[in-house]
Amino acid sequence: MARLVGTELPEDLYQRLNGAHLEASVDKAILICTVDNRGWPHPAMLSYFEVIAKDRRNIRLATYRNSTTTGNMRHNGKLTISVMDERIAYYIKGNVQEIKSALNSSPQIAKLNLVVEEVLADHADERLEADVYITSGVTFRNPHMLAERLRASGVLRELLE
Repeated sequence: MARLVGTELPEDLYQRLNGAHLEASVDKAILICTVDNRGWPHPAMLSYFEVIAKDRRNIRLATYRNSTTTGNMRHNGKLTISVMDERIAYYIKGNVQEIKSALNSSPQIAKLNLVVEEVLADHADERLEADVYITSGVTFRNPHMLAERLRASGVLRELLE
């Protein structure tokens, strides 16, 4: 059951997204969801190297500039970010705006900013589902992670500018 926890990132979520602890999330994905021009939800996944909290009310994103996801955000300015991992599930809803259509460090990537409007925490209802919880988030394997980290460090620096 999801419940509203505020209009800014709570401390644990801010610490997870502020870029200070990337080693713990190097193989984890963040699900984002836009709405396409037909009104359908459009899910996509980003790594923690493409999402960073500038502060508790602003989250910067790096998405492919010509992707459907980026087009949807440009079109209607709405985004939901889902952060899931062991024993946590957060949904961050807000208004998103493109800051830069191409990063200097990666010209194929656009820079966007989400202004947080709502943060919801989701968990099982203890009365109905005692001892039920999420055991992990979505993980991935990238055999080129070392090269990706080098590229991503430039992207993250540019997102925070």
